[in-house]
Amino acid sequence: MKTNSIFVAALLVLGVSASAFANKPGDKYGLAAIPLRDNTTYKVVYESEKAGKIKLNIYDQNRTRIFTHTIEGRGFIQPLNFKGLDAGVYTVEIVNGKSRETVTINHFPKVEPSAFVHISKLVNEDGKFLVSVAKGNDTEDESISLQIYQDDKLIYRERNTLADDFARIYAVKPSGKVTIAVTDKNGKTTSASF
Repeated sequence: MKTNSIFVAALLVLGVSASAFANKPGDKYGLAAIPLRDNTTYKVVYESEKAGKIKLNIYDQNRTRIFTHTIEGRGFIQPLNFKGLDAGVYTVEIVNGKSRETVTINHFPKVEPSAFVHISKLVNEDGKFLVSVAKGNDTEDESISLQIYQDDKLIYRERNTLADDFARIYAVKPSGKVTIAVTDKNGKTTSASF
């Protein structure tokens, strides 16, 4: 009886092993890229059934590899800081053995103003407009570009580098819609139409 039990147990083990190899499914994995609050950091999460060398590659819009990192294990949680990278679509590629998976990161961070711009029309003064620029806490000089449009045609443009706050009154012959636009060094544009 004892011999029969061992024989049956051995057959069961062989049967389970054979079925496990015969029905070998493809590797299961999970991959995600999660944007964090600051809009420049993304958390990449990867988990696989198999342990091994996992290679993380990041490609820009031109398919140029800009970052690579190798990790040992079944998975990881990796924060990626995109601060300083151009806005655009990036591809995160995970290579784990023969398997290759990708996820896309749409990196379009909010542009914070480097200066605070105020544009207003002077009361009881036809064709006169006040433009003021208050530098933030930034100690660097502020570069601004100012454009004035009349009926959607550019009539005046100037560029200034400001060491301090700035205020100026601009006079435009009143004849149609006037739009004033000020762009700071971070590319943030503030405009007003009158």
